[in-house]
Amino acid sequence: MKQSRAGAAWVALSLLLAGCAEYEFYRPNMGPVGERHRPALEAVWAQSEIGYSQLWRIYVRATDPDADLDKVWVTFSRYGGTYPGEFLILPAAQRRQTNGYVQVWVRMRGESGLREPFLPARAQVRVEDRAGNMSDARAFEFTVVNGMAPDKGQPPDGFAREAKLGELRFTIERLGAGNGDRSQ
Repeated sequence: MKQSRAGAAWVALSLLLAGCAEYEFYRPNMGPVGERHRPALEAVWAQSEIGYSQLWRIYVRATDPDADLDKVWVTFSRYGGTYPGEFLILPAAQRRQTNGYVQVWVRMRGESGLREPFLPARAQVRVEDRAGNMSDARAFEFTVVNGMAPDKGQPPDGFAREAKLGELRFTIERLGAGNGDRSQ
């Protein structure tokens, strides 16, 4: 009986490690550091209005001279608070050049009744490589509206419209909720 448990544990560990090898273990701060090794965030685009509980796409195009792009960082802010930056790790195929979208779910925390008819906000996007070199930030203003926002078209030419880089959440707390603004 003990042998079968040990064997099952070994098989489970082997499968886990084999799956992780496909995505590569995360190894921070590996590679050359300095100004000439910084990744370049070439362009960012997103619709200017998004509705609560709607999926939103932030399109990102970036390059890295060392072909070790690692993360896309997004930080949200609004009157009354800044939400902690969140990141997603890029797929291995997107290390030299990344081009695609980050899917964001915009939602309210807690009560579902929204008191504000709209919420002006700001997003800041950066990319980081494995050595910790970060690009300059690109920021844009947007509005979260009560209800569904109309689709305002496709991103400009040069963006890979169907390449999903990953997903993030933007969870909004009501002003005066008592805990400050926090991302979940």
